[in-house]
Amino acid sequence: MKKLFVLMLAAAISGFMLTSCGGNAKKSDTGSASVTKAKTAKVYTANLENGKAVYNKVCIACHMTGVAGAPALKNKDRWTEIAAKGMKQLHHDAINGFTGKFGVMPARGSCTDCSDQDLYDAVAYMLKTAGVSAN
Repeated sequence: MKKLFVLMLAAAISGFMLTSCGGNAKKSDTGSASVTKAKTAKVYTANLENGKAVYNKVCIACHMTGVAGAPALKNKDRWTEIAAKGMKQLHHDAINGFTGKFGVMPARGSCTDCSDQDLYDAVAYMLKTAGVSAN
């Protein structure tokens, strides 16, 4: 009886694993699997009002005065250097965190409830307030 149970359990697990493989493949009209299109990068548009709100909620703790090596909001020279990375990289660093020559940016600025859009808006707000822009 125990051998039968183990055999049935193994068959069930194997069946589950086989059916879960290749979940993203689509069938074409001829029935063969086709490759799915690559995920396109989301295009963000800055909402500076939301960016200001996110800054005041979270970012201000470090970026108002430059705590832990963060560029202070009024330090245009540092923000000019940072802006040279480009907005895509700055957004990536805000999401994933960054360790640089001045200090550490924690992932998501330690804001667990900030969306990727919130972080984009906050970065755009800080750049604008510092008087610089990033491509």
